[in-house]
Amino acid sequence: MPTKTDRRTTILAAAASCFARYGYAKTTLDDIGAAVRLNKASLYYYFPNKDELFMQVVLGASAAFMQALAERVRELPTATEQVREYLVERLRYYNQVLDQHQLTSAALLVLEPRFDTLYAEVLEREVAFLAELLTPLVAGNGPLNLTPAPTPPRPDPRHLARLLLSTADALKHEAVRAADPAAGRPDFRAAEADTRLLTDLLLAGLAARTT
Repeated sequence: MPTKTDRRTTILAAAASCFARYGYAKTTLDDIGAAVRLNKASLYYYFPNKDELFMQVVLGASAAFMQALAERVRELPTATEQVREYLVERLRYYNQVLDQHQLTSAALLVLEPRFDTLYAEVLEREVAFLAELLTPLVAGNGPLNLTPAPTPPRPDPRHLARLLLSTADALKHEAVRAADPAAGRPDFRAAEADTRLLTDLLLAGLAARTT
């Protein structure tokens, strides 16, 4: 006899397939129910609505992607390259999710606030990972001062990690808000360029402190 957890897992897998095939807007609970041989009323026992199902599907896939990305960037030779690659690739993945599920700007404006709340746990894991990458960059004692001067405090890696992630996400959200709903989807090219620029500026500043 399948447990409730087993049934939820089966429903989420079926929902992921339906969303990928039909897109977010065109997928119905009837489509998902048919895939798992449950009627709509039975689906409500596990998930309150389609939006909740969709967000759980995306959240699970995003967590798996972030873990794989973390493992991949560890193979890069320097901490600077690791941090830059992680931030840029997570934005590209977000764009990929929109493509895969055919999400419009209008739908994103509705879903994003709720999704950000659900994503909080994954975000904390991202902060911890980025802080680990940033630690070697803030480990130095700063540049040699030939004349007495106050030594600036050493940055906290977790604070810097949160700052980088918050800035990258703010640029992403701004692209969503600025998009014309009639145009379909946001254009993240400027957000990616700005994420790369701000990341490079911050990392260059850290490097200057330790030389």
